Amino acid sequence: MATLLSVDDIDFAAYMRDTDCKAKIRAASEFSEDLIAELQPTTNASRAPGMFSSRLGCRLGFRPGELTIWAGYNGHRKSTFSGQVAAELCKQGQRVLLASFEMLPRQTLARMARQVLATPEPSRAAVEQFGRWSDGRLWIFDHLGRVNPRHMLAVCRYFAEECKGQHVFVDSLMMVCASEESLDEQKQFMTDLVRLAQETELHVHLVAHCRKPTSGDESKPPSKYDIRGTAAISDQAHNVVTIWFDRARAAALERDPSDSEALAKPSALVTVEKQRNGSYEGRLRYWQDETSLRFIDDRTTRAERWSLDSVCT
Repeated sequence: MATLLSVDDIDFAAYMRDTDCKAKIRAASEFSEDLIAELQPTTNASRAPGMFSSRLGCRLGFRPGELTIWAGYNGHRKSTFSGQVAAELCKQGQRVLLASFEMLPRQTLARMARQVLATPEPSRAAVEQFGRWSDGRLWIFDHLGRVNPRHMLAVCRYFAEECKGQHVFVDSLMMVCASEESLDEQKQFMTDLVRLAQETELHVHLVAHCRKPTSGDESKPPSKYDIRGTAAISDQAHNVVTIWFDRARAAALERDPSDSEALAKPSALVTVEKQRNGSYEGRLRYWQDETSLRFIDDRTTRAERWSLDSVCT
């Protein structure tokens, strides 16, 4: 089963340290191998892991040392979508930590198990297989409620150094920097988080909320400029992705599940608003499979249970 990390497991004083200032002036020639890797065409072997089940996978890679923001209005499935990303990274053999401060570990795992097993009521044997599959791939930070920014940074550093972690999902920013008015605290946390990612080569995924339009109308997708809090959130992040769920479509289908016009519309729009080290920025349409909660590229594709006996590359 996924490993639980509790506050008692971590020596916070040790992992809160700042890296000593060191000389970082180097001859350009020392970067020759890095330069070759940067300029050569990307191969499947060297491509950063992404979403293997979706068109987004070949457009957005989650590179080591970067920070991705997953943003959206409250209740627009951003946690569900980013949770699917986490599951797909696990399927590729990546080592992932989930720090979800508004859900109990069993609730977080239940949603991921549903996405992986493609059923809301898996058998006991299937759940046990999911537990075995998650070993060495998935860790859970066992903490509910707000966490101090320095503690969150310490958790990330601990996971990188002690667990050889590769991805951390922090859900959400408002549980670390509680007040959206604390702009200085948010800016400092973003600066520290970007620095930590670069130093540890973690890819940090941070869930953020978008401010509700003054009109109260959430019928249009938000942009990176709608993220609550300081502009440093989107400015400092390497990647910014917004998730918008069509609630009007969902309401129409609740009234009439066979409404052909509503069925033809996508459940969600996912927009890559920013990708500093990639070429793609744009919007993709997704349909959510209600059985598995997975987001898929078209409404005719059925979400199938994953094979848990192999690693997807």
